[in-house]
Order: sequence, then C-alpha cells, then structure tokens
Amino acid sequence: MPVVIINDVAYEANPGERLLDVARRNGAHIGFVCDGQGICQTCQCRVLDGAQHLNKLSKAEEIWFPQSRIANGNRLACQTAMRGPGPVRVLTLAEELRRQTLNVINPPRGTSAAEHLEPLLENLARLNVDQLRLFPFNNIRTWARVGTRTFLWPWKDLNRWFDDVARVSSQVAGSPRPQLSETPHEGSEQQLLAAARRVQRTRERV
Repeated sequence: MPVVIINDVAYEANPGERLLDVARRNGAHIGFVCDGQGICQTCQCRVLDGAQHLNKLSKAEEIWFPQSRIANGNRLACQTAMRGPGPVRVLTLAEELRRQTLNVINPPRGTSAAEHLEPLLENLARLNVDQLRLFPFNNIRTWARVGTRTFLWPWKDLNRWFDDVARVSSQVAGSPRPQLSETPHEGSEQQLLAAARRVQRTRERV
C-alpha cells in the first residue's frame, strides 16, 4: 500500500486517498475546519519528499496559493491525493507552528527564545501577506467554485467531523510538552524585542 509520512510518522494510505483523510483517520496533527472543501486552508502542508507520487495542483490550490508557496511545496491536504506508491513526506502547517511555538516557550539547549521567535513570526506574517495579496479574489473565486451553500456550511457529516477533531486533539494532547524554565534566559527580553523588530522590518519590505 502507498505510504505517507505525516509529521515524521508513517501511515498506510489507500491508492487515490487524500492526505487529509489519512491524517484524520490516524489522528495526525492537521486542521480541517471546512471539512475538506478547500475553503479554510487549515489543512495546509509542505511536501518535503515524494511530490511525484501526488496528483497535480488543484483549482482550489491555484486560487489560494501565490507562486512562492507553490514553489515551496505547499499543498492543501484536502486537495492532495496519492497517485503512486510513495513514500511521501509532509509537514502540516498546524504541526510546524506547534513546533515553532514550543521552541520559543522552551528553547533547546544552547539556543535562545529569540532565535526561535523570529522564524515563527515570519511564518505567521508570510501567511497573512500571501492572503492579502490575493484578497478579495481568492474568496470570490472560492465562492464561485463551491457554491453559496457549501461556502457558508461546508460540513457534510458533523458527527464524523467532531469525532475526528476529538481524535486529533487527543493525539496532540498526548505529545511531549516542554517544561517551562524556572528562570528566564539572560537577556531574553532584549532578544525577543530585537527579533520582533526584525520581523516588522521584513513585513514592511514585502
């Protein structure tokens, strides 16, 4: 069976199965607010290896993603299906942000919070900038693609949706959590402020 590695964990997939369905079935950390309709983008992921085993970019992805994100390997898991044996390796946006946040809360030995705060803030800033560049046509084109009813109420099976949310939440809650340091890192406040200023300059240049 095809193999997909989501957030460093390998899962079996059915031929033609969407990455979102593999993730939901196994409780992998991924978003799916719109129930896989290609509206909310919370199932974003980055393909690290094996892109040749996936289907081509969908219309929904062309609507939401600027060329820079497409070139970076970003996909919507709800629009991405297995077309080969794999393995395919992806990192979901939800997990990437989680890992970046945990590194800020408790930096790995030999690093500072500021070193990890900057890429987190840049990631968030880039997400917002990419959306603003395409707004409002991304929303208008999505509305035209799915129709008014689905755009306003995308959920097909609320019971399954809640079950999958509970499964993912349970898996994430069971993941290792960092221990907060009892004392702040030396100069941490100044480092955090400096990192925030660098991110602000980056946003102003975009």
